[in-house]
Amino acid sequence: MTRNYLSGSIKKALAIIECVGKSPKPLKASQVASITKLDRATAFRILTYLTSLGYVFKDTSNNLYSLGHKIFEFGDKSDFLKTLTTLCFEHIKNLSYETNHITYLAVLEGPHIVYCDKVDPLGDNAPRAFRMRLDAHSCALGKAILAFKSRDELREIYKSYTLHKHTANTITSLDKLYANLDRIRKQGYSLNEAETFDYVYGIGAPIMDSQSRAIAGISISGTKGSINVKTVQELAIKVKNTSKLISKKLQEN
Repeated sequence: MTRNYLSGSIKKALAIIECVGKSPKPLKASQVASITKLDRATAFRILTYLTSLGYVFKDTSNNLYSLGHKIFEFGDKSDFLKTLTTLCFEHIKNLSYETNHITYLAVLEGPHIVYCDKVDPLGDNAPRAFRMRLDAHSCALGKAILAFKSRDELREIYKSYTLHKHTANTITSLDKLYANLDRIRKQGYSLNEAETFDYVYGIGAPIMDSQSRAIAGISISGTKGSINVKTVQELAIKVKNTSKLISKKLQEN
């Protein structure tokens, strides 16, 4: 006799993904519940969880749901990252030479960032399979991406993950992190003030897709001698301009 190994929760989550994916336009949570014949509270709970993982995207301006970027990466993640690095490389190389700082490209995976590429103005570049991980809450690149997550997404990301204290400057409170992310979202760039490693400073900015989602980020890295109150504004403009160029290129492809 064939056994049913699928749990109810998995079936419901898959039903919601299929519902959102097949719809020709974004849906409200109530519409998803109606189409899938799920209880509204259940549908909303699963939508919130899928959104936090990137499989569903919620437009907070109108509370409509559509497929998230993870679905499009799912077929072949290596191809997604390869495409991303190909689109970004010349831009982060130019930013590195223009600012005389090391530049990075990374994506968010849960509470961590995964570096995809690195350019050193001195020529000591990382291998193209570069995959170092860092806590997102303590670096400029991670905070630049986190700033464009909803509160529900952030709560899901950090519900079972501690904001680890790496240095005396690391943000270790969710309330303080939220306040910092609000400021980043308004100004369009983030700062790392020796929050992961002592004496390492950085400026980051998000890479946005056509639905205003931060799917990746870039940053420059240096010391307090090169990234400080006297230089931040000028360097931040260069980082933001580069992130906008990449975002535009990505949206056109």
